[in-house]
Amino acid sequence: MKLALIALVSCLALSVKSYTFVSSVSIPLGIASTGATLPYYHRKNVPVVDVQSTDLICRTPDITAKVTPFVIEAGEDIRIIWSKEKKISPYSGNEPTGPCIFWLSPLEKKGVGKVWSKIHEYKNDGKASGSAWCSAKIASNGDFYEFNIPSDIIPGKYILRSEIIDLLDAYVSNYDDYAMGAHFYSNCFVLDITGNGTAPLKNPVSILETYKKYYKTPMFPIGTDDSKFTLPGPAPYTTGKP
Repeated sequence: MKLALIALVSCLALSVKSYTFVSSVSIPLGIASTGATLPYYHRKNVPVVDVQSTDLICRTPDITAKVTPFVIEAGEDIRIIWSKEKKISPYSGNEPTGPCIFWLSPLEKKGVGKVWSKIHEYKNDGKASGSAWCSAKIASNGDFYEFNIPSDIIPGKYILRSEIIDLLDAYVSNYDDYAMGAHFYSNCFVLDITGNGTAPLKNPVSILETYKKYYKTPMFPIGTDDSKFTLPGPAPYTTGKP
C-alpha cells in the first residue's frame, strides 16, 4: 500500500501546547508535491476553545482561499508528522492529552453546514485508567500518525481537517469557561484525491452543530475511566458500507 507523507508542526513536548501546520507531502515512486495549509499563518487562533466560533472549523474564515492541494490517491495511507516547537500559546499547561479526529469535506462546500464526514478517529487504548491517548501515540511513534484515505470515494478536491483535542481541562464545560474546557488544535488543508471511486462521503455532519451539542456539558477527569470516553460525531467512514 502506498504511503503519502504529510509533514506538520505541532508542540508535543512537556509543558508545551500543540499547534500544527502543513509543510510538505512526499508520495512514493519519486512523485513529490507541495501544498499549503489553512490558515496560512499556522500560529493563528490556537487553541480554539469557543465551540460556538466558526474558528473551530479551520481556525480561519478564509476556507475558500485558493491553496495548492496535496495530491494523493484514494486508498493510500497518509502519515501526518508533527514536530516540536517552543510554546507560543497563551494557555499554560502540560503536554496535550486526548484523541485525534480526521474529517473530510468537498472543497466546493467551503466547510459550511452538514458537509463533514469523519474518516478516522483514535481516542485511547481502552484502559480504564492511565490510557494511552492519541496524543501519546503520536509521541511514541516519533511524532507521526497514520491513517487511510477511503479507497472508494469520488475523486476530486477535498478539505482534510486534522484535530487533536486536549482534554486536560475538559472537566469544565466550554460554555462555563472559555479559558477552560476542551482545547481544539485543528488544521485544514486541501487534498486532490485521485482514483476511480464512485462513493460520496457518508454520514456528513456540521462541525459547529455537532461540537456545540457535545461540549455543552463537562467531560470527565482524565485518568478516572478513560475507556468510557466517546468522541463527537458519527462512526468513521467505512469503505463499501452506506
